[in-house]
Amino acid sequence: MTGAERQKQEIASIKKRNIEMLLSDADIKRLWIKAGEVGMTAGELLVSFVGDLVDGTYTNGSDERMYAGQWFERCGFSFMAENTFLRYLLVCVELEELISIYEEMIEFKEEITELEAQTDKGGDDLEEIENLKEEISYRQEEIDQTFNDFIKWCKGEHKGFDEEMKNVLKWHKSMKGECN
Repeated sequence: MTGAERQKQEIASIKKRNIEMLLSDADIKRLWIKAGEVGMTAGELLVSFVGDLVDGTYTNGSDERMYAGQWFERCGFSFMAENTFLRYLLVCVELEELISIYEEMIEFKEEITELEAQTDKGGDDLEEIENLKEEISYRQEEIDQTFNDFIKWCKGEHKGFDEEMKNVLKWHKSMKGECN
């Protein structure tokens, strides 16, 4: 996909978003004043800054992207951030793949439960159950490998797979709610 095609696709997805922010009354007033000084709304100003920060659909230019990136780095967010499984997945670009594998595994487990109930009633789904168990095993190995890589990356300090994965899924659900 070319840059122009990507931008056209992104432009087609532009819609009003609601992102919750905690700001003091004074800060929101200052934001509106700063935006008003140049004939913008607070939302328009923030959209413009976000575009530069993330090299978005619209940006104000290469220097603006560079300075927004420098601002982000200088604030030290990455130095203060915990080494969570979510951060690892985002840094290593494996988030969507791992969530897909995890969700498939859950679905297969649910299918097995349903098939076992049918088998107890005289159904003949033992082969299908075994196939699903093999698929679950394969996916579990992938998840275990990724989590073991994360443990090495974070030098062993973590909250355990269940807690880390719960946080990943919670963040992903929130992000998807804003992206859809």
